[in-house]
Amino acid sequence: MLTMIEMLRIVFRRLRHNLGLTISSLVGLIAVLTITVCVPVYSQAVAGEVLRQQLIDKRGTTHRPIFALRMKYDEVRQGAPMTLDKVRTISDFLMNRLVGDSGLPVDQLLVDVRAGSLIITDLSGRYPDAKNSPFSRWSFVVMDNLLEHIHIVEGRLPTSDPPKDGIIEVLITADMADEMALKLGDIFLADPFQVRLVGFWEAKNMTDKLWYNLPDGEYDRTMWIPEAVYRSNVAPNLPSPIETAIWYAIIKDQDLRYQRASQYLRGLTRLNVDIQRLVSGIKTEYTPMDALVAYETRAESLATLFYVVGSPMVVLALIFIGLTARIAVQEVEGEIATMRARGTSPLQIALLNVAESTVLLLIALSPSIVSGWLAANLMGSTVSFLQFTQRSNLSFTLDGINIWVILVASIIVIVARFLPMIQASRITILRVRQEQTRSSTKPFWERFFLDFFLLIPGGYAYFIQKGWSKPAQFLSSLQLSTDQQFRDPLLFVAPALFAIALCMIMVRLLPLFIRVLAAIVEKLPGVWAYLSLQQVARRSKDHSSALLLIMISLSLAIFTVSTAKTLDRWLYDSEYYKVGADLAVQEFIPLGGGSGDGGPPSQSQLVENYLTIEEHLAIPGVVGATRAGKYDGKFSYGRGDTSCYVIGIDRLDFLKTAYFRDDFANESMGALMNALGMNLEGVIFPAELMKKNNILMGDKIAVTINVGSAKYERELTVVGSYNYFPTVFPKDRATLIMNLESIFNYPDDVEGYTMLLDLAPDADPSLVLRNIQEMLGSRDAVVKVPGNAMEAVMKGQDKPERMGLFGILNVGFIATGLMPGIGFLLYSYASLRRRFIQLGILQAIGLSVKQLVASLVSEQSILMGMAILTGAATGLLTSVLFVPFLQTGATPGAPVPPFLVLIGWAESGLLSLVFGVVLIITMLATIIYLARLKMFQAVKLGETL
Repeated sequence: MLTMIEMLRIVFRRLRHNLGLTISSLVGLIAVLTITVCVPVYSQAVAGEVLRQQLIDKRGTTHRPIFALRMKYDEVRQGAPMTLDKVRTISDFLMNRLVGDSGLPVDQLLVDVRAGSLIITDLSGRYPDAKNSPFSRWSFVVMDNLLEHIHIVEGRLPTSDPPKDGIIEVLITADMADEMALKLGDIFLADPFQVRLVGFWEAKNMTDKLWYNLPDGEYDRTMWIPEAVYRSNVAPNLPSPIETAIWYAIIKDQDLRYQRASQYLRGLTRLNVDIQRLVSGIKTEYTPMDALVAYETRAESLATLFYVVGSPMVVLALIFIGLTARIAVQEVEGEIATMRARGTSPLQIALLNVAESTVLLLIALSPSIVSGWLAANLMGSTVSFLQFTQRSNLSFTLDGINIWVILVASIIVIVARFLPMIQASRITILRVRQEQTRSSTKPFWERFFLDFFLLIPGGYAYFIQKGWSKPAQFLSSLQLSTDQQFRDPLLFVAPALFAIALCMIMVRLLPLFIRVLAAIVEKLPGVWAYLSLQQVARRSKDHSSALLLIMISLSLAIFTVSTAKTLDRWLYDSEYYKVGADLAVQEFIPLGGGSGDGGPPSQSQLVENYLTIEEHLAIPGVVGATRAGKYDGKFSYGRGDTSCYVIGIDRLDFLKTAYFRDDFANESMGALMNALGMNLEGVIFPAELMKKNNILMGDKIAVTINVGSAKYERELTVVGSYNYFPTVFPKDRATLIMNLESIFNYPDDVEGYTMLLDLAPDADPSLVLRNIQEMLGSRDAVVKVPGNAMEAVMKGQDKPERMGLFGILNVGFIATGLMPGIGFLLYSYASLRRRFIQLGILQAIGLSVKQLVASLVSEQSILMGMAILTGAATGLLTSVLFVPFLQTGATPGAPVPPFLVLIGWAESGLLSLVFGVVLIITMLATIIYLARLKMFQAVKLGETL
């Protein structure tokens, strides 16, 4: 115990003495733990929201509570019959298990007990055929809490006392009383009982959560009696007193914690097993278990995806942690050597390091939980890379924290901090002096060729995506059952591994490049440049971690930006290509004032009028409007008739309104529209079809166009071609583009078109549609919306997988964004402290302060410059190679429109500039340090050491 206490005292002294290193180490630890905390918190919140929506939808179709459990017992001839006492025992068992094991907040448990069907015979003589009527079989029912949810329409409640005259008083539904013309006081024979109708009831609220099924049908042929009467008069006189028993547990929706769905699922699963063991014949009719299973699967898939995508950021944080640990070891090299000389074993020194790491982890745990929760909220607010918005539909709690994942992350962190200590625990004074002059060992990843091994999966993934190789079978199992676009983590992990491996290889080759440069500089006058180059070449191990940190951070940031820009553009392009503009509307005003049956008119009905383009432009928020009609047709070109679509457009307005990308055709959109304007009988043909049929510009094409019941035959001239056109997909029939008014005989005959609207960025599509409805001026007017691209893009941005993907990239980038700068500053500071004596001796033998400044500044410039250039080049190369493969996950088959790859050139320059600023700050600090350097202190310190 005393040894442990003394060890902790040493640990805290070290941490306090090296406060900068301690804070830096905590930054790295918090970054790693933040990702391990935020991923399950976000995944549980998303899956819980999906579960809630599913259950709400289920409630909308079944009119049942979001969470409810209904179990039903049907009489089983084998074994002992069901009794009321057994029913109550099962009720208590269910309540205990639902609340205790499952943790469900039970609102109430309703019990519905029914006797077997009894043949009803009329004793009054008013209904001679009652025995043969379809309502002749009735049953007694005892139901908890029924009286709280009904009101007596006529009559009174049955008495709970045993009947003195032997006639049992019953309560039936008012609907059955009306349908069978029953009245109060009627007496029937329900063999072997006589019953008297004393009251008619109806539900207070038909949508009350008490009703599993609507009460107007569920209780039509039932006679409610008090439980006391059932026990005293009914049960003893029936061979099977209970034919059906139902237990209906209603859960408090407002107290549900969807993040605890796994606990609910385990409890309900165990309950099903135990209840079958307790009583045979009980079946579960209604349960949320299927939705809970789907929730658990979705949460696990999301967590796996986000952990995989965030793993490169964790690697980056671990490199930072290793860098701070190596600097910390270098700071205490002399201390460790002294301890070893005085008899301290390597195991004790190693345990000291483990204790230090454990203390840092304990300190970092609380802020990591807070930062993880905040990071999960940040993920839920993500729109794109470093773009956020306010969302309120997700509820984040710490229930989803995975303790085991945090434990594994902690072990990895301890190992990362322990690796530099392995060699240091065996260090001696002589070895310290040798290492201070020239590093004798290489980094462990260089010794074991880890960089080349990491290059293999990146290259293999590239070959797979290129189609040059088939994926191994185990890779298919890694694909997740999430959104199609993000189900393959290989699309994000392989590029990161490739970038990391390439950066490691460049660090391996850096000393060779520096030696070549030193050989060139050696011929030049002056010694400061040669000294700086030799220092870099001799101690490559010291700066390898700092360089890797900068290079990997910059390369991953550039790849992330390129990925985000490309996916954002694809989301926009794909939705706008489907619609053709911001909004597509169809407006119908039926002749005769309606459809005849009160329903909406169909498109085939004649319409009285449309709003003009000018009227649409007058609507607030509308900045462009154009007509586009798509009709069935066929064309003939020497090979018989070929079915096709014909799209008629207003060439002038279409140019200003519709979505079009420059790569959709060999000519610009303006040139195509001008071609239609110069020849009103012109047609724009699909380029592939022209090539296939050897159609040339200027050729005449016979086209027949069907518009409703009318046919228009036209001879058109080919004036242009296109590869892609909005709303046209290759799998459809060939589509010809022509002037809309040229289809019809008269301009006023134009019909059957869709109005495409270009809206202002801040316009509300729903308000625009409401204004159109009002301008149509008819109560029977119908405004259909074939496409709403603005809304579709927003829904795409709100997809949980997309939000989480960009969210984890944002969190990782922010969490690790400061690390390269901090790491390089720490490296520079530690290097100066370690070389304090060397610098003093150099000054003593004749080097001026300016020469020392020039040497150190050039050394830092070479290191940071190489890191920035290599990191930026690696990021750009990774983006160029791997970003195009994102299209394989964006849509099955060939994407339409083509996937447009956007490389973050501007962002690359900006990020490089940020790292350049760090270099400038480091150089300024170096100059200030050297300006204050006193030669006699350094020389004197060298003598004492």
